[in-house]
Amino acid sequence: MSLCKKRKVCCPPSCSTPEPSPNSCPAYGNFFNNTSLVAVLTGTVFPFNTQGPISGGVSLLNPTTIFIENGGGYKVNFVITDNTVVFGPNPAAFPHLPTVGLFLNNVQVPLEQANFGLEITQAEGTP
Repeated sequence: MSLCKKRKVCCPPSCSTPEPSPNSCPAYGNFFNNTSLVAVLTGTVFPFNTQGPISGGVSLLNPTTIFIENGGGYKVNFVITDNTVVFGPNPAAFPHLPTVGLFLNNVQVPLEQANFGLEITQAEGTP
């Protein structure tokens, strides 16, 4: 096995140089839930049921765990649609405060960029 393959870095096509290229290999995963509506209770994890393209050791281990084989800097994008229609015009249901947080090795990532919340104060504007 070449040094390049052992160190898991991308090398020039020949892979004949003694030192691997400093460029990192592409790593990405595309995971989503294509169910029309998923009810996620407070404090529980969001399940994925579909996997798109993956590369570089990123995979879905189970519906709630994404595995990243190699450490490094990663960008995580996600889109969440909150369905307030289920509350109807009931003012007692508001304010509605959905929040989302990212976890790394079962520990919540403390950065503000990894956690966010919404405050929906009234039913106006909901269909």
